[in-house]
Amino acid sequence: MNRNFGRLLAVETMKARRAPVFAICTAIIVLAPALLAAAAILALRANSSSSFAAKARLLVHGTEWAGYVGTGAEVMAVAVLLCLGFGFAWCFGREFTEDTVVGLFCLPMGRGAIALAKCTVLLVWSVLVSIASTLVLLGVGLALGDLGSQPPRWWLPLGVCLLTACNTVPLAWLATVTRGYLGAVGGLIGLVVATQLVTAFGGGGWFPWAVPGLWAGFGGAGIQVGGIQFVLPVVVALISVGATTKRWRGRELGNA
Repeated sequence: MNRNFGRLLAVETMKARRAPVFAICTAIIVLAPALLAAAAILALRANSSSSFAAKARLLVHGTEWAGYVGTGAEVMAVAVLLCLGFGFAWCFGREFTEDTVVGLFCLPMGRGAIALAKCTVLLVWSVLVSIASTLVLLGVGLALGDLGSQPPRWWLPLGVCLLTACNTVPLAWLATVTRGYLGAVGGLIGLVVATQLVTAFGGGGWFPWAVPGLWAGFGGAGIQVGGIQFVLPVVVALISVGATTKRWRGRELGNA
């Protein structure tokens, strides 16, 4: 069983490595936060009157490490949700839209194990891109220079990335239920809209999909999160993995 599961992991890893969607999403997550945060800091330093500088003044709180890292974390909260969300939706949805799910019934491993292997590869990918994005953010910050002597809060962007990654796992279940990635993409858009609405009405601190952005200080909402609220996205991920695995395990060839 362990050997078979290792083979499943190898196959799913190969699919991910060869998929353009994973490469594009990885590049966006790793590069966009650092580049946008650096551009905002440079615009503030130049005291520019451009529209971008005006938006940067609303987004960035200070021109030192706290402001730079906080801005990067805010961008990460959005980029990770969208990009990893597309990754989860594609990984599970493609099996149905490309009619490859029927071939999975011929494998000697159970379908629940296949779903678990997919989730494992996607979660490992999430951790790796989160670490890479944080390192690039800090590296670009060092290259900017003159960000103050206070050490950067490196755990903020990393934590925001990881918690946001947990919030994307339900899209695997949604892609399975809707038998394609378009339904999951629609669900992703719905989550973005719901997060904005819940946060606007003051309930974002207890809405798992809003927790990472609020922690990063997104939109200057002023809502503090901590303690058990950080556990909510993790609970969402665990429940989603279990539900997705169960759904795959219960599928039959006739309703594949």
